[in-house]
Amino acid sequence: MVLTSLHIPEAQLYVSEPSPQMFGNSANEKDPLWTNTNWLKSRFHFSFAEYRNPKNTQFGVLRVMNDDLVQGNRGFGTHPHRDVEIVTYIVEGELTHADSTGTRETLGRGSVQYMTAGTGIRHSEHNLQDCPLRFVQIWITPASYGLEPTYGGFDGTTVEAQAGRRNALAQLVGDRRRPSGVRSACEAPVRVSQDCAMFVSELDAGAAVEFPLRSGRQAYLLCLEGTLSAGGVSGAELTFAPAPGRCPASCRCGSARRCP
Repeated sequence: MVLTSLHIPEAQLYVSEPSPQMFGNSANEKDPLWTNTNWLKSRFHFSFAEYRNPKNTQFGVLRVMNDDLVQGNRGFGTHPHRDVEIVTYIVEGELTHADSTGTRETLGRGSVQYMTAGTGIRHSEHNLQDCPLRFVQIWITPASYGLEPTYGGFDGTTVEAQAGRRNALAQLVGDRRRPSGVRSACEAPVRVSQDCAMFVSELDAGAAVEFPLRSGRQAYLLCLEGTLSAGGVSGAELTFAPAPGRCPASCRCGSARRCP
């Protein structure tokens, strides 16, 4: 199978720094734990909000991938969504979610918060800690519309979850309707209404993982921390490993680790 790839460096991502008042926050303030002048710095992988690029609107059913850095004690006030599958992966800090179904939950590094917006749901997302929060929010186009709104969370801070992604690919997301990817949907802790799968791995220096890419499928790789090398293509398997001499990397199916 012939594989083609495209590398998008962090410098090419659109950077958004919206006004704090847009999301119900007070004016920007100086903070010893925060080096950015604005409360939020978002890097958009695809067209979103004020960033409009008709040549970069999606990757298959992957519609939105925003890498967000949020100052402590700030967040996104209550706002609506509908007819979208939303998966949020927490890289650093703690994210507190509350929604119109009555759900409220706080989760930390390696965890996932997800929603089927369906016919409509309202929610908020906040960093209630003093330290910065970093998370990646992903929007998936659902296989059908008008679904019943639901929320779920997966705690990635447990000993079992941390061990599961250490130098191994741990599946986080699968298709709730049928098997997809390497493991069946019923084995993934997060299930969405679309034929897609997402995996996470935290690699030590010198370690590597292989991802079997089936014929007719495509993959989007995000290096979240460190530096990652991808290669060693053999048949339909891709090999990912931290670059020699660099710090451990986390890869998911994100951009180098950075300070605000």
